[in-house]
Amino acid sequence: MQNKIINMFVDTDSIFFKIAYNSKTQNELRKNFNSFCRTMELAVKEKLTNLFDEEEKFSVLYAIKGLNNFRKELCGDYKAKRPELDKDIRDKLNFLHKHALKKGAVEATGMEADDLVSIWAYEARENKEQYVICGIDKDLLQIPGNHYNYSKDTWQSIDDETGHYNLMLQCLTGDSTDNIMGLKGIGPKKGAKLLEGVSSASQWDKVQDLWKEHGYDHAQCLMSYNLLRMLKSWKEYEDIKSYIQNKTSVRKSNDVQKQSDKADKVSELSK
Repeated sequence: MQNKIINMFVDTDSIFFKIAYNSKTQNELRKNFNSFCRTMELAVKEKLTNLFDEEEKFSVLYAIKGLNNFRKELCGDYKAKRPELDKDIRDKLNFLHKHALKKGAVEATGMEADDLVSIWAYEARENKEQYVICGIDKDLLQIPGNHYNYSKDTWQSIDDETGHYNLMLQCLTGDSTDNIMGLKGIGPKKGAKLLEGVSSASQWDKVQDLWKEHGYDHAQCLMSYNLLRMLKSWKEYEDIKSYIQNKTSVRKSNDVQKQSDKADKVSELSK
C-alpha cells in the first residue's frame, strides 16, 4: 500500500515570540527553537497515528512573515496601534527569522504567514491530501481542517460552516490587536447571539445589515471583511495586488490632476 502524505502547515511567527522572550543568547535561541519544533512535530505525528488508519508520510512546511503586507496597503491603520518592540526582542526575532529560513522555512512575501498556511491547506484539500494546521492565531480557525494549537497542546476540527461562521463573527467583533474595526458594543458573546439561527448562506447578509444598522456604509464593512479573511489561493492574492495597483494608479492620477488644476489657478491669478 502506498504511503499517504500528511501535510503539516505551521504558522511560525508566534513560535518566534515564545522563543525570543525565553532565550538569552543566540545559541539558546537556535537550540530552543529547534527543540520546540521537534517536540511539536512529534506531538502531531503521535496524534495522527490515531486519526488515520493508513501508514503516513509526513511533509512539514513552516511559514514565516515576509516583506510587505497587502493589508497595510489596503488600510494604513492596519496594526497601527501595536506597541513598538524592544530592540533586544527585535534582534532576537530577526535572528530566528534568518535561522528558520536556513532550515527551509518559507517566507510569506506580501502577505501574513497564516495566509500562506491557508493557501497551502486549500491546495492540499483540492489535491485530496490530509493536512494539519499548526498555530495559535484565531484567524486560522477560518480554515477547514484539523487544527493543532501548539501553545495549549489542543486539537480542534473545523468544517466549512464553522470556518465561515468564525469569519462572520470576527466581522462583527473586529480585531483590536490588529486595529481592525468591528461594531461598537459587540463582543464574541453578543455576536454569537446575533448570528444564532442564521444559516451559513445568510450570515454575510446578516453581517452587512448589522453594519448598516450601526450607521456604516458597505465599503467600511467590506474593508473589515477583506482585512480579516484568510487568503484561499494564489489567484486571490494576485487579484488583490491588481486591485491595489489600480487603486494606487487612480490616486496618483488624481493627485497629478489636482496639482495641474492648482497650477492653472495660480497662473490665472498672476495674469
